[in-house]
Amino acid sequence: MEAELTLTLKKQFGKPLFFSIAGFRSNQYNWEWLKVIFALFIVFSVVVALIVVETMINRPVGTIDIYVGLDIGYGDEQTALEQIDKIASYVNLIVLGSLDLTRDTEKLTRVCDYIYQKGLHFIIYVGFGEEAEAPPRGPDSGFFISSVEKYGEKFLGVYLFDEVGGKLVDGGHSINVSVGETYSDAAILYTHHLNYFLGNVTEYYEPAQFTLYTSDYALYWYDYLSGYDIVFTEYVGNQSRQIATGLCRGAAKSLNKEWGVIITWSTNLEPFVENPEQLYNDMVLAYQNGAKYIIVFNSPGNFTPPTEYGTLTSEHFEKMKQFWIYAHTEPSVEPYPANTAFVLPRDYGFGFRGPEDAIWGKWEADNLAPQIWEDVQRLLETHELSLDIVFETLITDAPVDLPYDKLIFWNGTIIQK
Repeated sequence: MEAELTLTLKKQFGKPLFFSIAGFRSNQYNWEWLKVIFALFIVFSVVVALIVVETMINRPVGTIDIYVGLDIGYGDEQTALEQIDKIASYVNLIVLGSLDLTRDTEKLTRVCDYIYQKGLHFIIYVGFGEEAEAPPRGPDSGFFISSVEKYGEKFLGVYLFDEVGGKLVDGGHSINVSVGETYSDAAILYTHHLNYFLGNVTEYYEPAQFTLYTSDYALYWYDYLSGYDIVFTEYVGNQSRQIATGLCRGAAKSLNKEWGVIITWSTNLEPFVENPEQLYNDMVLAYQNGAKYIIVFNSPGNFTPPTEYGTLTSEHFEKMKQFWIYAHTEPSVEPYPANTAFVLPRDYGFGFRGPEDAIWGKWEADNLAPQIWEDVQRLLETHELSLDIVFETLITDAPVDLPYDKLIFWNGTIIQK
């Protein structure tokens, strides 16, 4: 016997209308009601979906526990305002990275006021001086004192120079470790000189108190030891995202710091950045790895002829919007999800972009480098997102209490806590 489903519909005057699914074709009146119900259901579903999407996109900033941002790397005041308007509904952080803007205190103040009115957080880029004793390339000396008072928690801090470690490994930085005879000598020289440069800048802006940020693609451990509070590892080119994550996150966890990811160049040739789908995947990967900051670098105002948005396209921005929704709907991730660490030799300043990468920008890869590279590749296959890469000690032999359940040392020693 054919099963029947009976629906009871309330007519205008309260009289129930009975409808048999099995025999609906024989009852034209009931069929018309069914079409109305289906149409209303579809309309209702669409409206609810639109409300959910709109709520996620325009959700008040600060309702997620990470910072999702755009780094405006070049351009003038007007360029910055246009970028902020474009992105404001699906980020909660703006990095003002253009020296054309940050060196002009009046323009910078107007843009910061605008960001503050939008309810967004912001970080301001400052460059080192042209010479060691020269003032830094940034706003007037009193700017950050007033910023702390004026903008409160929306002003996160100063992004001071970038890629110090990576440029050193590539042999292109003013920090000089060439007089060092050992890896430990290089570590001491690096941290001493970088700390000196950072001190010059903070002294110039004293008594302002602000968090120091940078981005890098090597030597994160020593960036933190030199005085940086938060380092963004760069997802750049075809370098391993997970090795970069493990090095930066491991340094932050071991040294009690915070960390993040900035997605930068894909290639030195146009279009410079990865395609929109890759950008989205990198943002999701950073989120799954527990990054506190997830930032996309853009380069507006730096092309001839000018492009509409810079290195990013409208499709990239759509993927950033999609990630904003993702971050509001997916469960949050612990900032330090790894419980296993691969432990490097003390002060082993290896670039980690391949088995033949340089060490401290001075030495070619030694006999240990290929084995370390192979061990890390093997461990990543089994541990995936849950592996960090750390060092045996701080400089000057100070021990580090490495906060992991399992430590796998470069020489094969394993410690299970």
